[in-house]
Amino acid sequence: MKFSFCFFLALVFLTGFTAPGPKLKQTKITDAVSVLLPGDFTMMPDDAIAAKYPAPRKPLGAFTSPNGQVDFIVSERPSTFKKEDLAMLKAFYRSTITNKYSKVNFIQEDLKQYNKHDFISFEFTSMVVDEEKRTNKLAPIRRYTFIQYTIVNDKLLIFTFNAPIDLQQLWQPTARKMMQSIKLS
Repeated sequence: MKFSFCFFLALVFLTGFTAPGPKLKQTKITDAVSVLLPGDFTMMPDDAIAAKYPAPRKPLGAFTSPNGQVDFIVSERPSTFKKEDLAMLKAFYRSTITNKYSKVNFIQEDLKQYNKHDFISFEFTSMVVDEEKRTNKLAPIRRYTFIQYTIVNDKLLIFTFNAPIDLQQLWQPTARKMMQSIKLS
């Protein structure tokens, strides 16, 4: 009986235990933007940014894990919208996300406030399927993404966390901490 009870306590302890995520450190993206990032993330080289995230404008900051599988990107675009328009913009960005991927499963989509700033917040898994009629079809690409939008001084700021779907459980708590830590001045 005593052994069963000890075994039960050990089982409860072990199944309730989750490994701590990576140690986070405050990282300055620009003079006005900072965020907690894993200490082992490094700045992504320009050629890697161009290959993984082609866009007309270089991001304000692009960081990646040591193995290059997990990324955090901060982008900025001019905007004619004001921060009061975020509720209206939420539907637009949701539509943009659903049109970009073959399949999207939203984990959460909301307006949130962190450190006195409002954000449109989307957390989702996605799949891109090779739709072309090829004899050698490519395997679907599945990702876990957490993306937030905000407007500051006529600029749209976009914060994006990306990881392969098989790393979602490992990285989801860290991604949430990172997004909640965004500081804007």
